[in-house]
Amino acid sequence: MKPIYKDATQSPDIRVADLLSQMTLSEKVGQLCQSPMLEYGVHRDNYLNAVREGRLGSRILADTAWAGNAPGETVSPKQLNEIQRAAVEESRLGIPVIVARDVIYGQQTVLPIPLAQAASFNPAQIEKAYRCVAKEAASLGIHWTFAPMLDVVRDPRWGRVIESGGEDPLVLSEMAKAVVKGFQGDDMGNADTLVACAKHFVGYGASEGGRDYDTTEISENSLHNVYLPPFKAAVEAGVGTLMSGFNDLGGTPVSGSQALIKDWLKTQHGFDGMVVSDWGSISDLAYFGVAADAKGAAKRAIEAGVDMAMTNEAYEGHLEALIAEGALDQAVLDEAVSRVLLTKFRAGLFERPYVDEEAHLSVMRQASHLDEARTLAEQSMVLLKNDHLLPIKTTEQPMTIAVIGPHAHSQRQHLGSWCLDGKTEDVTSLYAGIQAYVEANEINVTVITEEAAFADEMVECAHRADLVIFCSGESHRRTGEARNVAELTLPAGQEAMIEAVAETGKPLVVVQCTGRPLPSPATERYANALLYAWQSGTETGHAAARLLFGAVSPSGKLPISVPRSTGQVPIYYARKPLGKMRDFQDYQPYKDQRDTPLYPFGFGLSYGAFDYQDLKLDRTTLQSDETLWVEVTLTNNGEQAATEVVQCYSRQHVASTTRPQRELRAFQRVHLAAGESRHVSLEIPAQQFAFFGAEKTVALESSEITVFVGGDSNASLNARFFLNA
Repeated sequence: MKPIYKDATQSPDIRVADLLSQMTLSEKVGQLCQSPMLEYGVHRDNYLNAVREGRLGSRILADTAWAGNAPGETVSPKQLNEIQRAAVEESRLGIPVIVARDVIYGQQTVLPIPLAQAASFNPAQIEKAYRCVAKEAASLGIHWTFAPMLDVVRDPRWGRVIESGGEDPLVLSEMAKAVVKGFQGDDMGNADTLVACAKHFVGYGASEGGRDYDTTEISENSLHNVYLPPFKAAVEAGVGTLMSGFNDLGGTPVSGSQALIKDWLKTQHGFDGMVVSDWGSISDLAYFGVAADAKGAAKRAIEAGVDMAMTNEAYEGHLEALIAEGALDQAVLDEAVSRVLLTKFRAGLFERPYVDEEAHLSVMRQASHLDEARTLAEQSMVLLKNDHLLPIKTTEQPMTIAVIGPHAHSQRQHLGSWCLDGKTEDVTSLYAGIQAYVEANEINVTVITEEAAFADEMVECAHRADLVIFCSGESHRRTGEARNVAELTLPAGQEAMIEAVAETGKPLVVVQCTGRPLPSPATERYANALLYAWQSGTETGHAAARLLFGAVSPSGKLPISVPRSTGQVPIYYARKPLGKMRDFQDYQPYKDQRDTPLYPFGFGLSYGAFDYQDLKLDRTTLQSDETLWVEVTLTNNGEQAATEVVQCYSRQHVASTTRPQRELRAFQRVHLAAGESRHVSLEIPAQQFAFFGAEKTVALESSEITVFVGGDSNASLNARFFLNA
C-alpha cells in the first residue's frame, strides 16, 4: 500500500504530517542540512552515501559563499539525476533533494542587473522576463533560487547594490511581487518554475560605511517603515522561502533573532514557507559572541526560526546532541522539518524528482527569451543628459561614428557580478550592437573603433569621427558581494580619457555601464548626452543601439539617487525635515557643495516632452476603508512617441513620529504619441498611508496629506486631502 505522503491527491499538510511521523531524528536533521557537495567527483561516494542515509536534504550549486564573484560549479542534469536517484530510490523514505542555485537575474539568457531592472518601473515586464529565466533554469534540474534580493540600499558604495531595487521600499515591494510571480508562476509545482527566496532578511543593505557584512544600526521606526515592507510584499505574493542575513542588527544578529523571524515573519505575517540561513550566518552567531560555540549557535538559530542551514555543518550533529541533552524542544525541530518538507511538496519534487537531461538544449536562449531580455534592457537604461544630440540624426549624407572607451568591446562585464551561467560569447557588446543596428537598417553610417589599450589611438579615432560614443563604466569584478568602493568614482583613468576625447571638439555621447550610480565630473562638463546603460545582460548592445538611434525612446527612471560626491552618502529622496530649518531657511548642510543629488530619484529623460496639468483628487476626505484616485492630464509635446513614468508622492503633515517629506505612493508607465494627451488615474488605497508610529504598530493616523505628481521625486504639481483614520 502506497504511503499517504506519496499520494499526490492528498493535501501537502497531510502528506507532511504522515512523512514526519515516520522519520528518525537523524533523517529529520538531514532535511535541515544543505551541502555544496564541493569537489563532487572526488567525494562522490561519500556524498551519495550521505543522501542515501537521509543526512542531506538539499544541495546548493556553488563553490563559495560569494559565488557571484567566484563561479566554478557548473550545472550537470546528469549529475543531479544521479544524486536524486540516491535520494528517491535508494534511501529509506525516498525524500527528494531540493537543488538550489543563485539564478539571480538570468540563466543563459541574462537580464539587466536588478538595480537596472528597477529603473524600468515596469513590474509586468520584469515578471515576463523572469518567467523566461525560470524556464531555462528549471530545464537543467534546478528547483530553487536565492532571489529576489529585497535590501533597501541608500549607500551605493556597497557592492551588492547591483542586486537591489535601490532606495525606495515601494519600488522594491513591486519588484518583489513581480520576481516571485516570474519565478514561481501560478503554481510553483509546475515543471518550468523555481521556488523563489526573498533575501536578505533584514537590513543587510544598510551595512555601515558600505562595507559588506558590517554591522547595521537601524531604528525601530525605519526598520518597520523602510526595510521590512518589501519582505511583507514578498510574503503576500506567496514567496516560497526567505533567507536570513549575515548582519548584526542593533546588537542582535538576524539569523538568531526570534523577534524578527519567528515573531514578525512567521507569526505576525503568517509566513508558512521555509527560512534558510545565508552561507555561514549560523556559525557567525558564535563568532559574534552571542553563542558560546557551534552547538549554541545551532540552538539559537533554530529557536529563532531558521529552518535550513546553508551549509550543513551548522546543524549537522549539533541538533542531535541538543535533542539528546534535552536542550532543544523536539517540537521546534519538527516545525523546521515540516516547513522544509512542505516546500518540497509544493515544488512538486515527489512527483517530478528527475529532469530530462536533454531538455535544456531546446530551452536556452529561445528567441522569445531574448526579446524579453532586450525589452527589459531598453526600459531599464536611463537617459540623464541630452543636449539635443540624441537620438542620433542620420541623413543621406555619410556619417562616421566612433565607438570607443573601455567598455566599447566588453562583453563579460555586462553580465554583472552575480551571474553564474551566462556565457561571454552570448553578450552583444556596445560596438557590435551599434554596428549590427546600422547594417540591419541600412543607415549611411560608418562605425569606427579602437581597442582600449592605447588612449592616444582612441583620441585619434575620435578625431576621424563626426560623433563620438564613449563607453565608460566599471567591471563586474568591482561590484557584487565583497566588492565595495570607498569612493564613488569611475575607475582610474576614465575621467582623463573623457576629457581628452572631448578636447577633439566632436559631439560626445557617454554611455556609462556600471553596477552602481557613479558621478563623473568630466561627463557632466563635456558630454552632450549621458545614457546610464548599467550592466544590462546579454542584450546590452542591441538595447543601447535602439535607444541611441531612436528606434525606441528612453523611459528608464533612476531607482536610486546619483550623488554629487561620495561625501553626500547616504543620500536619498525620502528625507525627513531638518532641525532648525523653521527659522534658518538659509542653512547650508555643506559649505563646499549642495546637498541635493546630481540626479534625483525617479529622474530620467526621454525623446518626448511631457507636460503635467489639471491634478485632481476624487475626494477631499479619505476614510480608512476607501481608495484615493489621483488624476492628472499628461501631454507629450515632443516630436516623437515616448513613454513617461508618472509618479505620485505624498507627505503627511502631522503624525505621532516624524515622517519623510516625500514618499512614493504610486507609479504608472504611460505611452503617448507625439502631441497626444491622456487622463492618467493612479489608485492609492487608504491603507497605503499606514505607518509604524509611536504606538509601535503599523496603523493609519488622521492628518492632512499633500500629494505630488510628476516625472521624478521633485514633482511640484500638488493637491491636498484629509485622511480620517
